[in-house]
Amino acid sequence: MAGDMVTWRDYEGLANQGMVGGDGNSLIGGLTSEEDVMLLNKALTAGADVDNPGSSAGEGFPLRVESLDKTLFNVTYRAEHVKFWKALYKDAAYNTVEEYNRLSSYGSGVAAFIGEGDLPVEDDSTYSREYTKIKFMGTTRRVTHVLSLLRTAHGDAVARETANGTLWLLKQLEQSLFDGDEDLVGEQFDGLEKLLTTAWGSTALDDGYVSGYEADNVIDLRGKPLTEDHIADMAERLIASPNYGSPSDLWLPTGPVKDLSKILYPKERYDLPAPRGGLAGISIRGVATPFGDIALNPDIFIPDSIKAGSAAVGKAALRPGTPTLGTPTSPAYAGSNTAYWTSDDAGSYYYKVIACSRYGKSAPATSAQIAVSADDQVQFLITDAGPDTSYYEVYRSDKDGAATTCRMIMKVVRSGASQTFVDVNRFLPNCSKGYMLSQSSEVLKWKQLAPFTKIPLATIDTSIRWAQVLYGALQVMKPGYNGMFINIGKLATGANA
Repeated sequence: MAGDMVTWRDYEGLANQGMVGGDGNSLIGGLTSEEDVMLLNKALTAGADVDNPGSSAGEGFPLRVESLDKTLFNVTYRAEHVKFWKALYKDAAYNTVEEYNRLSSYGSGVAAFIGEGDLPVEDDSTYSREYTKIKFMGTTRRVTHVLSLLRTAHGDAVARETANGTLWLLKQLEQSLFDGDEDLVGEQFDGLEKLLTTAWGSTALDDGYVSGYEADNVIDLRGKPLTEDHIADMAERLIASPNYGSPSDLWLPTGPVKDLSKILYPKERYDLPAPRGGLAGISIRGVATPFGDIALNPDIFIPDSIKAGSAAVGKAALRPGTPTLGTPTSPAYAGSNTAYWTSDDAGSYYYKVIACSRYGKSAPATSAQIAVSADDQVQFLITDAGPDTSYYEVYRSDKDGAATTCRMIMKVVRSGASQTFVDVNRFLPNCSKGYMLSQSSEVLKWKQLAPFTKIPLATIDTSIRWAQVLYGALQVMKPGYNGMFINIGKLATGANA
């Protein structure tokens, strides 16, 4: 025989003979055809089918017991990634509008000295009544009655989906705590950036932002990486007059924290013998400044300068349609604010625009390429495609880069069916923001009308439906105690070299 395989050739010439044992009895009858020999090769095989649609002779798939791991392997974020929400002081709310009083000044004058026998000059303290609107978040989940009765692989299906709904809400909450904006989506509460910048200066600027972005509480790195020097500078600004803060925490995306570790590593010094034998690098948990230690808190949910998605998101009947973009122009800036286009920025750019609402986002529209010089502004027309667009996300390419390099630079409130977008280069693509906070219950907190709550819904079919809701809003009572970094660039090492 050739190898171990039985073939017709091995039995050629034995067609009319039997295979007879020593007792004279035939063990196997005469082989009369090639088909008879092929039957000798058949055996019941286990195979490696994953999704066998049926059954076939000789296949053992129906006999294989499914071997499913009892562990559900979670490949998305987990509860421990939600950090800022956990760190916030929670305070009960009792109305849909929560008010508080703010003492802004002990007195507005400077006439403290008097002559002998004089009557001191009269002065007054400054008070203001502030308010916070409570907003409402929620998600609806559904499990069929049949599925709820099954012994599922990873526990009760309703309990599993309840946990998933809670984590989904936590992600939306964590992101909104930083970049929520009632002007963009009326149902959304204002996040840190909106609350702080409007408190630092509410005068409208030419590009739709407010003068708070140009206040002393903001340090613009213009594409440079964050260093310990910048952190110390911000701490000094917040402690000094007129802020009188007590900075304690710096909340950042993961990139700036990584770069800070790289910057500090060459400066690392130890008394010999060095600790942590054999381990290179340092883990930076905080930065010591002359004004106290600042804890570093990397948060994966701080919105970053991401690339534009290629497809629309959300239900097709509710999400906005893709807007139409006019041809960009770059006239010389003639406004009354600061223009940030410099000679280093001179080059050609593409833009992408995505229409957004609380229901979803459109696919991106891409502009024609536009050449920009120093002291220019870029402008083009955005035409709404509906339905119910509430704001636009604007993305810009690298200098002289392809349209595929576009990253988010800003969000623009929809002002009409058609509107002119203006870019003075205030924000740079592929950069981050960070928030230095005097984190205490007297400075900021979460006002909560209702904690995470599960509400059973009416049974209208053979399924179990429920809503999971959370009612509350972020409240910042002392905005001057806090600061913000914008345009934090990436260190040109490693993958960014």
